[in-house]
This record gives sequence, structure tokens and C-alpha cells, in this order.
Amino acid sequence: MVSTSDDDDDHDHENEGNEQHQRVTTNNNYLRKCLLCNIEQPLRSHHCDFCNRCVLKYDHHCPYLETCIGEYNHRYFWCFLLTTDILIVWSIMLSSGSFVPFSDWSSWLHINKFRLFAMHVLIISLCATTILLCIHSFFALTNSTTWERVSRHRITYLNRLPDEDLNPFHQGYCHNFFYSFLCHRIKEQQWDIVYKRRVEEHVTLSTTANKTEEKVVSNGVNHDSPIATKGFAVESDSSPFKLFDFERRVPKADDVFIRVHYCGICHSDIHQAKNEWHTAKYPMVPGHEITGVVEQVGSNVRNFRVGDHVGVGCMVDSCLHCNSCKKNLEQYCPDTCYTYNSTELDKVTPTYGGKYHYEKKKKIIIISIMLLVGYSNFITVKERFVCKIPKNLPLDGAAPLLCAGITTYSPLRQYNVGKNTRMGVIGLGGLGHMAVKFGVAMGADVTVISTSESKRDNATKLGAKAFLVSKDAEQLKGAENSFNFIIDTVSAPHDVVSMINLLSFQGVYCMVGASPKPVEIPTFVLLFKRPIVTGSLIGGMKETQEMLDFCGKHGITCEIEKIEATPEQINVAYDRTLKSDVKYRFVLDILNAFK
Repeated sequence: MVSTSDDDDDHDHENEGNEQHQRVTTNNNYLRKCLLCNIEQPLRSHHCDFCNRCVLKYDHHCPYLETCIGEYNHRYFWCFLLTTDILIVWSIMLSSGSFVPFSDWSSWLHINKFRLFAMHVLIISLCATTILLCIHSFFALTNSTTWERVSRHRITYLNRLPDEDLNPFHQGYCHNFFYSFLCHRIKEQQWDIVYKRRVEEHVTLSTTANKTEEKVVSNGVNHDSPIATKGFAVESDSSPFKLFDFERRVPKADDVFIRVHYCGICHSDIHQAKNEWHTAKYPMVPGHEITGVVEQVGSNVRNFRVGDHVGVGCMVDSCLHCNSCKKNLEQYCPDTCYTYNSTELDKVTPTYGGKYHYEKKKKIIIISIMLLVGYSNFITVKERFVCKIPKNLPLDGAAPLLCAGITTYSPLRQYNVGKNTRMGVIGLGGLGHMAVKFGVAMGADVTVISTSESKRDNATKLGAKAFLVSKDAEQLKGAENSFNFIIDTVSAPHDVVSMINLLSFQGVYCMVGASPKPVEIPTFVLLFKRPIVTGSLIGGMKETQEMLDFCGKHGITCEIEKIEATPEQINVAYDRTLKSDVKYRFVLDILNAFK
């Protein structure tokens, strides 16, 4: 069942400041605005895409009956299942008496084979309907629904409860049974009142336990004050890195607090640190290929536990309501908050509350700091923008997957790269070598295209079937019309037209390298080949988690050079990256730097 409503985290912004616009209190009733109906709906309502309406106490959409099962027809659906069970049992009894007797088994089986087949179908149907009847009997006795059970982590009025096993609508089995089957004879239940009372009762009973648990979960971090953090910063576009002390914001209810173990050095970190994109704010702590271990989770966090291996990539927030966010493409949201050089949704507060205080002549000076991210020992992130790292992947090799990995994985998935794909990869750097690994794992026939013959052996080791030198005109001429899909990972200016000529008719040319100069393509190249020339920007959070799971399944990590996290080593790594003197990604050992 594909459904969209205010109950989804995809459509319900979890920011406390915005929540008041989605829930209105009138006469003690909490109304929730459905973003599809544009109507204020009561608690426990859910929008069904098939019926195009909101259903109170929504259970599921039944395609056989062509209707949604909800509060007012759940008892009828239960009676329908019971009647179906009775009819099937009656049919089995009739069928069992219709068998023709024979003295030998072979003749009996031959004559009664159709009756046996019908009997098996009836028995299987009886098992299925009986299971459904038992399930819905359980739901009637516990005042719950299929939707609330299966999608609890996505329903805002449930995933914010202090106990993930709490059913806030359970009022006793007898009361629940009476209400489920005789609700047309009693006054309509006000679920918001029941919900509020049950939650308050639970909170009162578990306050002491929660305080004890909070001390364990927090792992020694003080909830009431900003968290002292160390990192490596640059103070201008020409200054070297140096040690830097600052504070992380206090983790909120929806936050995950992470001890950073490793952080990759992306080429965009260099662009930002040197202000080559003219958007930098200083002092700056770069880094958006972050892996580490969870040390604390907020009270509303459901998908992470202390000790989980996690990663944080290029985004830390988005509006969650636009078309892009609804399609799990948060990177294209107009209000996307990037991991650094960005602000929160208010367009004012620096990402992660980046403020650095110092005292000068007994006066507190506050400096806005936009970039306080991965090159540091702690980070606080909203749950939705944290990904789980499979335990079989090393955290150091997994760090670049949060940027280089998803940047190349997303277009391959978007354009269905697989066994029948002849795929070209332009460039064999941090992005390019990941594209080769993903293409090979997906079954594509991969060819690496590079300016340097020296990379042929590396391409072969990664699984590429062929290698082309882009400076060799004869090689390119012989490879024209060869590829269904080409991914261009090169950010330096280069000849795109000669690469498009390698495409077959209606082939896809996808650019993921951020070239500083405009790309010029003659019109006739587009007219006579009808190529799809496109680009791709990282990936949404759902796809990023899918990519990490794919890497865990196939044992894919980035080829890295792990270095000590010191200002001197970072400066050297930046210089070597600019000279392409790395295979294929530098990764900072943050954990050992701040022990």
C-alpha cells in the first residue's frame, strides 16, 4: 500500500517550530492537517491514495472490496472474514463427500485429481482467511490497526512516544472489543483525549526509569550545556589548518549524537576551504564524509541505538514537504541544509548552531561560524539524516561512500545500469573508481576512459573490461557508438563532445564532476544522436541507505589512504589531492587524534 499523509515523516516536519502549523488545538481536540486533502483531520486519520480521502482509524486498503478498512467498517470486515471462513469450511465438507471410492490408489488419484486440487485450494484459502481473522481479532481486542503496527516508526503521534511498545489507545480488552463491534451505538470516541491520558499515565509511571536510562544512553554527555568539541579549522582562504575548540549544540529529542571516527577529504572540501566557490565563511571546519559510533540518542529517536555504526553525508535537514522531499530526493529541496557552509531552515542560524564565544575586555563576542563539521570529534545530527553503516564494512573505508559513493551510485540506479549495459567511466579518481566498483557489482560491461595510460592496471584490478586513453584519437574513433551509459566524474575542463560521440543512439551521458567552466555542446551532436545529457547531485537519504546496504551485501568500500589527523597532515593531504597523488581518497583518523 503506497500512501501519503501527515502521518508520514516524509510529510510531517519534525521541527518543533513548524509543528504548530500542522496541528491545531480546538476544544481539546488535536486536528492534523492532511497535506493532500488540505483539510484538518482528527487524530488517527490517514490519507489513502487509492480512495483519495482520509480514513479515521485507517487499517488498510482492500483491493478485493475496493474500499478502505477503517473505524466505521472494521467490524464489517471482521464479519466478512468470519463468513468467508464458514463458507470455506462448508465447501470443504461438501468436497470431502464428493470423492469417488476406488480399490487401488492410482485409480483413485486419477479419478479424483480435480477434487483433490479443489480441496487443496480451499484448505490454503481457509488458512489465509483464518490468519487474517485472528490478526484482525487481535487488532479489535487491542484497539490497534495494521497501519499503526507496520508503520509505527513513520507515524508522528506514535514514533514520538517515550516507549516504542506503548499502545496509547488500549483501554482494556473488553472495552476495546465492545467499542470495535458496537461503536455505532455509543458516542464517537475522542481519540486525542484517550491518547493524552494514556501517554500521561505512562510518563508518570516511567519517569524514574527514564531518568536512569537517560544517564546510560547519554554516555556521560551533559544534556544541559553545549558540548565541548575539538576540530581542525582554517581561518581564511590562504591560511593552513590548525587546532580549533568550539561547542556543539545540545542534542534535541530527534537528534543523534555521534563520536566521529573517520572523515574523508573530498575535493569540494578544498574548494570550500580555499573559497573557490566564493561562498565560504571563516573560521571553517570542513568535512562531509563522516563515519562514527552513536553515543547518545534523543527521546524521539527510534531507528538508532547507542553503539550503532553510522554515517553522515552532505545534508543535515530539508523542508520535508516539497515534491522533492516527498519523493525522497531531499538533495533537490529548495531549503536543503547542507552539512557545511549552510544555514538551518530559518536561513539565519548557522548549521549546527555554529557560534563561537570569546571574551574581550569583559564583553562576550559572538562569531558566526558556518562550517563546523566533519574534521572534529563530535557531531549532532537529526535522525532522518543519519545512515546506518553495515557492521561488515570498516568505518574508514566506508567514510567516502557518504559522498563519492552515493554520487556515483545514484545515477547508475536512476538509469538502470545492469547486465546489458555497456558503461563508460571517465576519470579514475575518488568518484571514478567508485563508479567502476558499482558498475561491476551491477553486472555492467565497464570501460574506463582516462588521460593517463598509467591507470590501465588499476582499472583492470577494479574490474573494468577495457581501458581507453582519451588523448588517443584512434582509440576514441574505434570506440564511437559503443556505450549505452557514460558517467563523467572529471571536474577539470575537458572535451565533452568527443566523449558524447562514444555513446550509442539515445545513450545517456551523466556528469557528476563539478566543472568550474560552462560545457559547450554543438547542436548537431544533439540532433543526430539524440543523447540524454544530464547531471546528478549526490542522492536522497533513502537512496543513500540503499547504497550502503548494497555495499554491505557486495563488500564494497572506497580505496583509501588513511592518515593521521593533524593540521600538518591535512595540509599535506590537500596539496597531494590537488596533484592527484592519492589512491583514491584520503581519510582522517579522527578517533585517535582526540583520544
